[in-house]
Amino acid sequence: MDTLIEAPVSPGHAPSAALPSVAAPVIRPMPLTAVDVDALETVDTSGQWHLRGACRGLEASIFYPDPDAAEDVARALAVCAGCEVREACLAHALGRREPTGIWGGTTERERRRVLRRRRSA
Repeated sequence: MDTLIEAPVSPGHAPSAALPSVAAPVIRPMPLTAVDVDALETVDTSGQWHLRGACRGLEASIFYPDPDAAEDVARALAVCAGCEVREACLAHALGRREPTGIWGGTTERERRRVLRRRRSA
């Protein structure tokens, strides 16, 4: 089983909630979240899952931050944290090999790592 481990962000943001303001990266001891990326291959991404995304109605530019701007990346990941279609979004991004942006609560680097693992398996 291939697992993606990611540092969690503040969960519980409703789709209509304002984006959390992140002044500076704060390190807090929080449990890590594991996503079974092998199971994502069975997720149906053919429907209109995107209409239920927490990102719906937000500026798309939020999800294409400068990878070196930690607070901007954290802001985008915070939106994804409580999203009900996060797995479908990630499955879509991996299936289409989305090269940029935050998709399904993952960064570009995290998705590349998953795809490399899949190729070598």
